[in-house]
Amino acid sequence: MRRFALTVLLLSIGPTVRAEDVNQTFGLYVSGLKAGSIQIKGHLSGTMEQGQYALEGALSPTSVMRHFHDVGYSGVVQGQMRDGQIHPATYHSHTRTESRENEVKLQFTDASPDAAPVVEMYAPSREHRDYDIDPAAQNGVLDPLSAAHLVFRDQALGDLCNKVIDVFDGRRRTRLTLDAPVETGQNTICTGAYSRIAGFSPEDMQEQVNFPFTLVYTKGDADTYILSSFTTETSFGSAEAARK
Repeated sequence: MRRFALTVLLLSIGPTVRAEDVNQTFGLYVSGLKAGSIQIKGHLSGTMEQGQYALEGALSPTSVMRHFHDVGYSGVVQGQMRDGQIHPATYHSHTRTESRENEVKLQFTDASPDAAPVVEMYAPSREHRDYDIDPAAQNGVLDPLSAAHLVFRDQALGDLCNKVIDVFDGRRRTRLTLDAPVETGQNTICTGAYSRIAGFSPEDMQEQVNFPFTLVYTKGDADTYILSSFTTETSFGSAEAARK
């Protein structure tokens, strides 16, 4: 599912965490109907200045959702946290979109921020198309799960949103743009957009390029802000995820 990085990839980490197990569950609703659940599990050790992370995520659709849009996702990623940045090492995912299924393996052999990933597997393979992009030219990108790490983690107000993240899923390059946060009482709102950048068919680009979204954070303990819900527009209706 091409927008999984935007709609279903969630995790939790604070800048002073030494060791933490992550276990988050969100209910997913499309056009007001229960569409499935999103769950993220994993382990974080160290801090954003020096540490490691290992995460797995899954989108499990309801039977009603499968009847109209048979989509699903499972993925895992491992990497390092260093100098306030995250550096993925390996990424592996399975995605189902209607009748199409894909398996992807990415290897980040160079830990520098501007390094390009190596696509070890993108199955099933197909013939080259004019709009395909060269993975070796995709410098400075994150895999979808690591990108979610930055966008949806628990964090201090000064670290919320206000950033641009380029994402590569093995075939397509996308971008998450987050505006500066706005405080509204107990909640803090972040608006942004998921954008198709390259590797998409002309039909996809003509259909829609930018997909706006809104993140709602609630203030927790120790001046951290916790993602409580988010909304976005998809090709099959408005979607909302609420934390359980």
